[in-house]
Amino acid sequence: MNIKKSIFSFGTLLLFSALLWSCSDSSDTNLEEDLSLVQIMEVKANALTNAVINISESKGFEIITVDDGAELKHGSAVDDISRYEMSIALDDIKGIYDYKKELNHQQGAIKYDYKRYFDKVDDSDLFILRLPKEKAMRPWKLHVDEDGEFANDFVITTTDYNYAYSGGLNFDYLLNSEIEINKESAGELFVDWSITDHLNFNYESKFTFTDDYSIGVMFDLDEKVNYQFNLMKGDDILFKEEVEISKSDDTNKKELEYSLIFGNIKIVWNSESHAYLVYRNDVLQEGAIIEVSKHENVLDDANLAFCRKGRDIKITFEDGTSIELSELLSEDTLELMNEIFSSMYDMKFVKHIVDKVAREAYYTNLATEVVD
Repeated sequence: MNIKKSIFSFGTLLLFSALLWSCSDSSDTNLEEDLSLVQIMEVKANALTNAVINISESKGFEIITVDDGAELKHGSAVDDISRYEMSIALDDIKGIYDYKKELNHQQGAIKYDYKRYFDKVDDSDLFILRLPKEKAMRPWKLHVDEDGEFANDFVITTTDYNYAYSGGLNFDYLLNSEIEINKESAGELFVDWSITDHLNFNYESKFTFTDDYSIGVMFDLDEKVNYQFNLMKGDDILFKEEVEISKSDDTNKKELEYSLIFGNIKIVWNSESHAYLVYRNDVLQEGAIIEVSKHENVLDDANLAFCRKGRDIKITFEDGTSIELSELLSEDTLELMNEIFSSMYDMKFVKHIVDKVAREAYYTNLATEVVD
């Protein structure tokens, strides 16, 4: 969605330009008290690596990282839904819709000059799409005629949906979907974001995988600026990176707080104290010295987070031992983390599949009501 990209670009620029000197990373913490802080960070780095590898081998990973395809990237195949001023609620599109090749040359709504590829086959209180996985995983082919037979083995069950765009900056969006492939769960997807005329911006997306891992990003821009990446196992934090910028009511001075969590290890930095602190089980670890470096190849301020490969952090402990966080994780793990978190900004699967079929269903249902 073009409008989302523009706001994200503005928001990340604002946020990370304030964060230029302060981004870091850490490791999860094991509860064994007989392990040193270095050993615990190594253990938690291994746990994070295993989680990232498991996620990368899942069907959910294929969904959230689905490629646009050359046609969509250049805008030659399908228009971006963000260009349409309209309002679609779940009640407007509820039902079960099947992809049907034989509908390709029919117009489901002549009044709106809109071509149908999905047929409403049954009623439901939910919005259920059934389409071939070959189409779902190649969204640039969704509205393209192809030879061959396809089975509708990719099912998207949406329990919450709202798309409201009235032009300008006003935008409100909500999506909550479950996905099945070949009758097996592939995960759950949640997106909630809004923009107002005053440029208040709130965005949250989360994908929950079948093995209880979840990836999430959150960004708020209103009275405060808050930015967050997280990777969870159930309710347990494996990785979390967060920035909050607030403004003092008395002095109008901005205050920035940064935190990075690996399990029960937390690294924090505050612009008031200008010092990084390391906590273990909420207990301050005395004597740790932290150095932060920016990767030379980073040109985009949006990539300055550790999980986006924009920053690295070296911790020297009181006994003289030191670790560099990028060395605790392999280069492959860092690449995968960057790919996973960056994919949560711009949900291509949502934009090019769910939203486009929702619009088709909306137009089709509206035309049917007019005819009736």
